[in-house]
Amino acid sequence: MLDWNDLRFFLAAHRERTLAGAARTLGVEHSTVGRRLAAMEKALGATLFVRTPDGLSPTATAAQMLALAEEAERAMMGIERIAEGEDERAEGIVRVTTSETFAGFLGRRLAHLRAKHPGITVEVLSGNANLDLTRREADIAIRIAPTTQSELLCRRLATAGWSLYAAASYVEARGAPSPHSNLRGHDVVGYNESLAQVPGALWLARHGAGTTVVLHSGSIPAAFNAALGGLGVAAIPCFLGDAEPTLVRLTPELIGERDIFLVVHPDLARVARVRVVIDFLVATMAREAAFLSGRGPR
Repeated sequence: MLDWNDLRFFLAAHRERTLAGAARTLGVEHSTVGRRLAAMEKALGATLFVRTPDGLSPTATAAQMLALAEEAERAMMGIERIAEGEDERAEGIVRVTTSETFAGFLGRRLAHLRAKHPGITVEVLSGNANLDLTRREADIAIRIAPTTQSELLCRRLATAGWSLYAAASYVEARGAPSPHSNLRGHDVVGYNESLAQVPGALWLARHGAGTTVVLHSGSIPAAFNAALGGLGVAAIPCFLGDAEPTLVRLTPELIGERDIFLVVHPDLARVARVRVVIDFLVATMAREAAFLSGRGPR
């Protein structure tokens, strides 16, 4: 008989295409993955993967099984969410995925949540990858774009404004751009292709003639820290720049905006510990809306 738990190993191997990658996803040893796949192949009487120098190559049988295995995975996760929805205890781990930029903002405010709900532990998964909430890769997502997955709930929390900043030492040595849209002759902290669509990168693309780009960053916090160290002028979110007293805001008005959204599976939204974190995030964003927008006091 097929062990239903082996479907987890099959899906991880199909997605990662290596035993090591599947092992990292599942949090087990790679030898365990190989053993479970071998047991599954024996139970089915069919070869599922061919081992090659480049990794695991799914067979035709595996390709035919994939959609049904994913359907079974969704069903099992649905059963788990239903069971969790009956748990009214506001305690346990809640995994929140967000960008590394917003992770810092969130981390500075989690003490308020801890004071009211000491039984809840928030696990912050920071990075630019969109983790799949339907596959339970995270419980809550904070994103800068609304979800396209109709089975998920999506709520706009706030708007993040962007402006130009430079260290006080840089302004003292080089002066401030005048007008601010004329950066000619200034050193600029720019962004690489991975962040070409963020408001700061788009603004610099339009107004960066005659500048010297001293850093192409693939990280907004890295651009922030470069400006903080006096490397040059940076276009960053106001909630980063306005929180740092040694940075000079060069543009009282905004140069761009991005909406911030909360995304969650509707079944998990009914789980007590997840509901508590959602309420905390909504209240925090509402309380600090002016600061996040860049239109409030520094």
